[in-house]
Amino acid sequence: MQLELISFKLCPFVQRSVITLRHKEVPFDTTFIQLDDPPEWFGELSPLGKVPVLKVDDAVLFESAVINEFLDESCGDRMLASDPLERAQQRAWIELGSAAIFAMFGSITAPEEPGSTAKRDELAKLFGHLERQLAKAPPAPSPFFTGARLSLVDAAFAPLFQRLFALPEPILDWNTVPTVKRWAERLVEEPVVRASLPDGFDELFPMMLRKQNGWYARQHLAG
Repeated sequence: MQLELISFKLCPFVQRSVITLRHKEVPFDTTFIQLDDPPEWFGELSPLGKVPVLKVDDAVLFESAVINEFLDESCGDRMLASDPLERAQQRAWIELGSAAIFAMFGSITAPEEPGSTAKRDELAKLFGHLERQLAKAPPAPSPFFTGARLSLVDAAFAPLFQRLFALPEPILDWNTVPTVKRWAERLVEEPVVRASLPDGFDELFPMMLRKQNGWYARQHLAG
């Protein structure tokens, strides 16, 4: 099985699949594109015009959750629960992670302060739900979302945590979500998570925010 991941360097959804592939030690090739100027062939591969796209021999998959579940079912030890109800619950938290990524980006790219604040409040509300879930079964997490092993839920949240920690001015009050903070700090130090970051992330991420020229960038990323 030959795998090729079509990627935009800074996309957190692509990074979810990179974490999964690296954790499972699956060989894959990567092709980077610019989403604001994609090659013509990309439109044929991605019906939604988004990354990641995974080419599996001559077949094509799109959407990170779909890609990760395919990898989970096809390669190595499972990263989702075997019990149907637990598996569905984990999928639901992955969806909350997606909503949190969009809220984060909404806050740091909104043109003006009210829009930024609204998305920041949305992010705080989502993290409140996450805090209550993780705090239900102490010690939680231990050290990952579902226990001792990295799961697809961890792969879904890790890119979000990396970006939140990379911001020069926090958009989340971590003191209100101490259990999430402990999980996040542990997770971003996991070798496979650290290795999933694209080369030059520390320079590219703030550069992208300046280019967006939102209220947050104008306030905290001058120069």
